Amino acid sequence: MKKESVFQAGVAVLMLGFLLYGRPVNVPDNMQTLHGFPLVWGNHQLVTIAGPVDYWMVNITNLAVDLVIWLAIIVIIPYLTKTQ
Repeated sequence: MKKESVFQAGVAVLMLGFLLYGRPVNVPDNMQTLHGFPLVWGNHQLVTIAGPVDYWMVNITNLAVDLVIWLAIIVIIPYLTKTQ
């Protein structure tokens, strides 16, 4: 198996992990989970000052930019790892 393919598969796994991973943000009157890296595309609101909620806010533009960034990295990897 080629080194480039291994690196591409590794970055693809990282991409899925970073896009799906939710990092919790807790302040006294607000609990939420932010999804996406490097841009936050999803915000799952869990608790507000008024009480528990289950509300999702999704930013499609940030999701598209995240995908473009990660897919561009996957496409560029063979050029960066090419041995001469």
